Amino acid sequence: MAVKKVLKFGGTSLANPDRIREAVSIVLNAAKKARVVVIVSAFHDVTNLLLECARLAELGNKDFQSLYSQIAGRHISALKNLHDGKPPKRAAADLQALLIELRDTLQGIFLLRHSSPRALDLTASFGERCSALIFTSFLQRKHPACFVDSRELVKTDDQFTHAVVQFDKTNHAIRTNFSKLFKVFRKQFIPVVTGFIGSTDEGLTTTIGRNGSDYSAAIFGAALDASVIEIWTDVDGILSADPRSVPAAFVVPNMSYEEAMELSYFGAKVLHASSIAPAVAKQIPILIKNTLNPAAPGTRISHHIDQWEGVAKGITSVDRCTLLTLRGMSMVGVPGIAERLFRALASHNVNVILISQASSEHTICFAVDTSDAAAAKKAVHHEFHYELQSKLTSLDERPGQAIIAIVGDGMKGTPGVSGKVFQALGRNHVNISAIAQGASERNISFVIDENQKLLSLNVIHEAFFEPRKKLGVILIGPGNIGATLLKQIHQQQSYLRSEGFDVRVCGIYDIGKAVFSSKGIDLKQWKELLDSTANQISYSEFLNNIAALQLTNGVIVDCTASPEIVDLYEDFVKLNMHIVTPNKRANVLPWLRYKRLTDLMKNRQKMFFYEANVGAGLPIISTLQDLIASGDKIVKIEGMFSGTLSHLFNHFNGTIPFSALVEDALKLGYTEPDPREDLSGNDVARKLLILARQIGLQMDMSDIKVESLVPQPLRRGSFSKEFFNRYAKYDEAMKRRLEAARAHGSVLRYVAVLEGKKASAGILEVPGNHMLASTKGSDNIIAFTTQRYSKTPLVVQGPGAGADVTAGGVVSDLLKLLHYLPH
Repeated sequence: MAVKKVLKFGGTSLANPDRIREAVSIVLNAAKKARVVVIVSAFHDVTNLLLECARLAELGNKDFQSLYSQIAGRHISALKNLHDGKPPKRAAADLQALLIELRDTLQGIFLLRHSSPRALDLTASFGERCSALIFTSFLQRKHPACFVDSRELVKTDDQFTHAVVQFDKTNHAIRTNFSKLFKVFRKQFIPVVTGFIGSTDEGLTTTIGRNGSDYSAAIFGAALDASVIEIWTDVDGILSADPRSVPAAFVVPNMSYEEAMELSYFGAKVLHASSIAPAVAKQIPILIKNTLNPAAPGTRISHHIDQWEGVAKGITSVDRCTLLTLRGMSMVGVPGIAERLFRALASHNVNVILISQASSEHTICFAVDTSDAAAAKKAVHHEFHYELQSKLTSLDERPGQAIIAIVGDGMKGTPGVSGKVFQALGRNHVNISAIAQGASERNISFVIDENQKLLSLNVIHEAFFEPRKKLGVILIGPGNIGATLLKQIHQQQSYLRSEGFDVRVCGIYDIGKAVFSSKGIDLKQWKELLDSTANQISYSEFLNNIAALQLTNGVIVDCTASPEIVDLYEDFVKLNMHIVTPNKRANVLPWLRYKRLTDLMKNRQKMFFYEANVGAGLPIISTLQDLIASGDKIVKIEGMFSGTLSHLFNHFNGTIPFSALVEDALKLGYTEPDPREDLSGNDVARKLLILARQIGLQMDMSDIKVESLVPQPLRRGSFSKEFFNRYAKYDEAMKRRLEAARAHGSVLRYVAVLEGKKASAGILEVPGNHMLASTKGSDNIIAFTTQRYSKTPLVVQGPGAGADVTAGGVVSDLLKLLHYLPH
C-alpha cells in the first residue's frame, strides 16, 4: 500500500478550468512513476463566498440567493468546460445533488435567522466536496480515479470551525479504507480526497481551520507513510519575504520544519502552520511547488537541510497589531503577575502574538491583533481593577503596529545577528517598540509602527540576503552636469555590478517635472520619459514621491545651483536620504543653519559628500579631510579656485584688453551667463569658506575679504552686452596693474588665501617662479601648507571646471558612499 506522493492542490491552483487541467497534468506525470494520492481544496475564493452566503442568510438578506447562484453557476460551468460541454451524467447529477443540499442548508439558515458554528462548517464543506467531485470527473477521462469524502476518514471533536483531529481514529480509518481501495483497484488508481473537512463520531461535518487542506495533506501523508508531500500553489516555493513588499525576494531552496513553522506563524502565506506537525512526526519531507511552473525546483521542508551560506532563511510580518503595555512599580518582585495577565486574556479568547518583559519586571508588553484589542483591554481592566484604580499600575496602548520576524536555523549560536538587524534599522531611523527572541535563537521578532513596515522589511532583507550593495539615486537638475552624470552612471553599470554594487536612478526632477521608478529608470530614454510627464509637481509632492519609493539606501544628487533645493535638504535627510552635490550653497549657509543641517545628518547617520564643491573633479575636499584625519595641522591654504578667473589671467598679457577677454570667455562658455557672477569673486569666496569650515573654523561669508572685479557702478541691473562697452572703461586700470607686476618680475593671479583665521580672495602679484604662476588654461591649483608639508606645500592641480570632470567628481562621491554603506 506504499504511497509515494501526496499532492495537494487548492486556491489559485484551482482558480479556473485551465488551472485544473494543469493540475491534472501534474498528477498524471507523477502517477507514471509511483502511486499518488491527491488532496484538493475549494476553488479559489469559494470558501469565502460560501461563508458570506451564510452571513447574509442569517441576516435575512435575500442577496444570499444571487450569491448562491453565482457559486453554483461557477461549478456547473467548470464541469461543462472540462468536458467540452458534455459532462458525464453521473458527475452532473452528483454535482447537482450537492448544490441542492447547499441551497437547502442556506435556506434553513435564512428561515432560522441563525448560523451556528455547526451550520457554518456544513456550509463551508461544499467548496471541497464540489471541487473534488469536478476534479475527479476530469481526471477519470484520462486515468482511473475515484472521489474520497474525507468526512468518512478524518475524525475530529465537535469544536466546529476549528475542530481538533483525533489521530488514533483518523489514522486507523485512513489505513483501513485505503488498504481496501488499493486491493480493489489497480496500482495506477488515483484517489481524490476532499481537504479541510472531517466529521465527529456522530457524523456531523467539521472543518479543521482555514487553509486546512494543507493540514489534510499532511494527515493523509503521515497515515499512508508517504515519501513526500507536495503542496502545489501559485508561487515557486517559500520566498525569503513577501514579494509584494520586497521586490528582491527569492525562493529559498530548502528549510527545516522549525523554520517553516516560525515563518508560517508570523504570516507567511504559502504553508499552514498546523500542516507541518504530522509530517514532523513521521519526518516526511514537504515540497512547495508551482502549478504554473512545474519545472521549478520549489522549496523542500525537511529534517535534513543542505548547507546554507546565510544565517537567516526568511523575513515575514504580521499586520494590524496593537501593542499593550502593563506597567507599574507594584509589579516588581510580585509573583504571579504574568500568570494573572495571560489567564485573564485567555478567558476573553484573546490570542497573544508576541510577549516582551524587561528583567526589571516593571513592564510586560504584549501584542494582539487589533480586532482583539478591545477585548484585551477589558480583560486587563477586569483582572487588575484595584491596581489600575489606585494608579499603582497603568495600561498603555499603542495601535497601528506591525510585527516583523527574522527566521533561520543559522541564527542559533551566531554572534552579531541581533546587532546586524537593529543596526540596519537604526541607520534608516526605524523606531522599535518591543523586541522578543526565543531561547531557540532561530527567531528574532520586533514591533514597529505599521507605516515603517515596508522600509523595515526591505532594509533587513538587503542586510541578510542581498550580496550587492543597493543605492537608489534621486537626481535633481538634469542639466549640463546632471545629464553628463546620468551618462556616466549608465556607462559604469558593468563595472559597478562587477564590484558588487547595484546603482539605480529611481527619480529625476527638473523644474517641477519628475519621473520615478523603484526598479530604476531606463537611462537610455530618461529624457523622453521626463518630457512625457505632463503634470507639474510641487516640492511637497516631490518629497511624498521620494517617501513612497521606500528606498533602503537612497541618495539625493543635487546638480543645481538652487537655494530652494538646498532649503529641502533637511527634509531629504528626514526621509533617510544621503546627499551628494556639486551645489555649494548648503556648505555656505549662515553658520547656525549650516550647523543645524550637519548636526541633523550626524544624528540621522546620513552622509554628505560634496567633493565637486571645490575644484570640480579634483580631490581637494578628500585630500584636506585625509590630512586632518591623519593628525596633520593645516597652516595655510592658498590657490586659484576659479576656472574662469584662471583662464582670464593666464591669457591676460596686455595685448588684448581685459574686457575683451571676458567677452571671448563668455562666447566660449567659460563663464556664467552673467559673467559678473565669476568676476565678483563670490564663487571663490564660497569655496574658501567651505575649506575653512572643513578645518573647524566657525566662519561666514562676511568673514572673507573679497575683491570684486566688477566696479561698483556696473554691479546693479540685469546683464546685457552693453556691459562690455562700459567695462572697457576700466581696462586701462587693469593694464597698469599688469605692468606693475611685470616690473617686479611677477604675474597677476586671482588668489584665495586662508591663513590662521584670516581669509581673503583677490588679485595678487605672483612671482614668476611661484607655483601659482605655472598654471595653464582654466586649471585650478590649491596648495596645502601643513606641519608635515611645511617646506614644500602639498599641491593639487588640474581642470577645475567642465561638465565631464564635475560629473566625475559626483560619481567619485557616489562610490565613496557605496563603500561606506554596510553589507
